[in-house]
Amino acid sequence: MPEVSTFEVWAESLATMTYYQILRVRRDSTTAQVKEAFHAQALRCHPDNYSSESTQVANAAAQVFKRIVDAYAVLSRPLLREKYDLQLAETGKLTMDPNAAYVAKPKPKPVMRTLEMVARTREAKQFALKADRFLTAGNLEAARLALVNACQNDPNNQELAERLTLIYEAMALE
Repeated sequence: MPEVSTFEVWAESLATMTYYQILRVRRDSTTAQVKEAFHAQALRCHPDNYSSESTQVANAAAQVFKRIVDAYAVLSRPLLREKYDLQLAETGKLTMDPNAAYVAKPKPKPVMRTLEMVARTREAKQFALKADRFLTAGNLEAARLALVNACQNDPNNQELAERLTLIYEAMALE
């Protein structure tokens, strides 16, 4: 039978492992593969197997077994596994309480840059501001004219040119 130091070292190393590493499965493993790996690990270190050993060995085995059960509790349930993967990617946290819901950080909404923000020269910004106002009012033709002037005053501004193309496309749909 393993000595106490074997289980203690194993238990300590589990603290630095993902649930996938604990169960020795790949990230893309199926639920059936996770279950099979769990059973293999559980048979290997179930505390009942070490009840006749010293209290230290039995306690160390129980520690290892608990981490294996934790890993299985998360990886065997698709929704929890998805949340665990997200948590692991976002925070690097290796453990997860299967009873606590992990809430992902909301992704910041992309900031919509106005035409004035896109323009780089002072003159282009003035025309772009007018185009922004016309767009807000729903006047595509006036916005197009103002944006053409902005592009002429900021000729190498690719983003302004792309926005002008979008206005042309919107006008074609009308």
